[in-house]
Amino acid sequence: MPKFKRLKALLDKSAWLLILPSLLALFLIDTAMLQTLIQWLVFAPVLAGLAIIVSRVVFPQIHLSTLVEQIRQGNIAAGLLASALVLFVAIVIMALVIWAKA
Repeated sequence: MPKFKRLKALLDKSAWLLILPSLLALFLIDTAMLQTLIQWLVFAPVLAGLAIIVSRVVFPQIHLSTLVEQIRQGNIAAGLLASALVLFVAIVIMALVIWAKA
């Protein structure tokens, strides 16, 4: 059932209310920019997946789901570690984006 939660995010009406009119406006104003946006949206999950793989190779002993359970129990150190892991993945994604644009 948790896997369906991820797919359910794709059906968020509020998000689509923001996205669709903007896509239409972008199509009417600058189709090349729309094409670039679509290409990056297709490429973004690849970069995110690579960042996850890098984080799991660099920190194989850290399991985010375990940290979340400990955070719910009030473990501040687990919260700090989870924050550091999220920051690390964000920096790796940024590095991959900068690398991809070079």
